[in-house]
Amino acid sequence: MIFIDQYDRSFWKKSLFSGCIILTLLAVLWLMFVERTPSSPWLKEHQLAGDLLRRILIASCLIIYIVRLQVTVWVFQKRKWTWLETVTITVLMSFVLYAFASAGGNNKQVVGSVEIIGILLYLAGSFINTHSEYYRHVWKLKEENKGRLYTRRFFGWAMHINYFGDIVLFSGLALVTHRLSMLVIPLIMAVNFVFNIIPSLDRYLEKKYKAEFRAYSKTTKKLIPFIY
Repeated sequence: MIFIDQYDRSFWKKSLFSGCIILTLLAVLWLMFVERTPSSPWLKEHQLAGDLLRRILIASCLIIYIVRLQVTVWVFQKRKWTWLETVTITVLMSFVLYAFASAGGNNKQVVGSVEIIGILLYLAGSFINTHSEYYRHVWKLKEENKGRLYTRRFFGWAMHINYFGDIVLFSGLALVTHRLSMLVIPLIMAVNFVFNIIPSLDRYLEKKYKAEFRAYSKTTKKLIPFIY
């Protein structure tokens, strides 16, 4: 991500991203639940016909995530987007959504305790992310808070607690698929946050908020509450 101290609707960039993500969601839902007919034998090769309950759980998680993502993009996020960032995250996010749907949608194992843990992690991560973004957004709307750094609620636990929420929810979704390989995705996300996005964002925040940010960073963990 490129953090620019400019506020911009980035309407066409966000529209491209949102449209592609929604189309990806509709495509995987169709592959998970459409009935194959004699007139469409080619569908058999791509149809996701694993355990029905697992497919329902994964579909529900993906729908909830996409709805939350749209709110984040169009309501909470005010910064300017670049075309390079837009194309990159559109391709990567579309691939990630399809990967989760494909891995879980083809799994014929019966849902058990692993999936229950996954759902709990997914809900916890979604709550952490949405709660932190919402209250920061509400706080920033107040005139007396303009130009100030938000450090309250969950952001008092970790400087980038919203990213931690993403890692937790995608780890939970990986467990719902019951495919060990899918844990690679939240692991890659965590590495990207730690070594790329967070350092870049910290430089931007220090430049913008100066001493306020430096004091905050000295007393608050970066990503994982009480640990890192």
